Amino acid sequence: MKTKTILLLLSASAPMWSQASDVQIYGTFMPFLDHIKTSGATAPGLSPANGGATQVAASAYTGDLGNLPARNRMTSGTSNLGFKGNFKVNDDLKIIWQIESAVSPDGDAPNSLTSRNSCLGLEGSWGRVFYGNWDTPYKYPILLVGALRGLNPFDNVLTANPGFNVPGTTTQNGRVNGKADAAFNRRQGNSVQYWSPDLNGFSARVAYSVNEGKTTATTTVPSVSPDLYSALLSYRKGAFSISYGFEQHNDYFGLAQLGGSAGATQTNTSSKDVGHELVASYSFPTGTKISAITERLTYDTDDTAAGKVNRYERDAWYLLVQQRWGAHQCFGSYGKAGAGTAKVVGGGPVTTNGLGGAQWSLGYTYGLSKTADFYASVYGMNNDRSASYALFPPVGTVAPGASTTGFGLGILYTF
Repeated sequence: MKTKTILLLLSASAPMWSQASDVQIYGTFMPFLDHIKTSGATAPGLSPANGGATQVAASAYTGDLGNLPARNRMTSGTSNLGFKGNFKVNDDLKIIWQIESAVSPDGDAPNSLTSRNSCLGLEGSWGRVFYGNWDTPYKYPILLVGALRGLNPFDNVLTANPGFNVPGTTTQNGRVNGKADAAFNRRQGNSVQYWSPDLNGFSARVAYSVNEGKTTATTTVPSVSPDLYSALLSYRKGAFSISYGFEQHNDYFGLAQLGGSAGATQTNTSSKDVGHELVASYSFPTGTKISAITERLTYDTDDTAAGKVNRYERDAWYLLVQQRWGAHQCFGSYGKAGAGTAKVVGGGPVTTNGLGGAQWSLGYTYGLSKTADFYASVYGMNNDRSASYALFPPVGTVAPGASTTGFGLGILYTF
């Protein structure tokens, strides 16, 4: 009798719980068929003494051997499949959750269930707070400067990226002792975020990724405590928006991936990498939209070994112009990263010759419906003689001076 009573109570309460919850399935598929190659890799023999960069080893200059042959390929961009929902606790509190996975319409790569933005948190009139694996506040406004929903080979990967074959976008839980350590276009795990509500057009986001990778000092290496702070302040009024982003990586030793001081050693016990960005856009009544990004990335270590590059700083900017009429859109983009400046321990000679790069694209989209687009683009990344900026996804490891060019057709569908 007691068991029947409990079952009846659960059954009676089930509709209430069901009505208080909301679950959605969503996704984006954007396969892109393109033709791509690299060419113009700098010939062997370059060095800091004759026009090369201090941070690039002489052996890295390969000439024609470093050029990647032309090929046809299919990419999936940022295709994804996700589930999200909320549960209403009371009139001003919801439990929110999301599970999102990258998917590969081209069949190239397996993906884990929470490989993209995934979280569990709370939401109310005071804003939103959550734990999870999510795009950092610094990355968020960069995503809005694109001709399509999602990231394709012709989209901006010049900002939030110092070159040196650092990935244009990356998903990490912390320091990995690899190229991704220097990236600022990040989806960051082991993190907590807070988003404020909109207050007269102003809003803010802050994030902290914990120092789960903290190490113990030994007789040969120091203890490091890698963590990440990211913040964004935005203002939107009508057709105008502007955002300022800041991000700091402590003990990520990003400079080790840029030809500078190596990771944690007895002479190099800590590091600080910092990004500042300004992102703005304006939509005209004529269907024209102009978006711009300007940025400074700085990589510092406290290395005390004479002759080691212990600081690198570079500026970049990016501009996107879109013109819509009916179901049609034409777009063009151009961005430029400077060679930057560097310092070495002891104040010795140092040069950043040839570390600059430029990215460009031209394209067209046709809206098949509100949720589907056909698109085409021609695009490229031009590297100066010592630079190695790569596109997303890269065709391979880019040799110093090699420029990437491509063109292709794609279909985008969201639901």
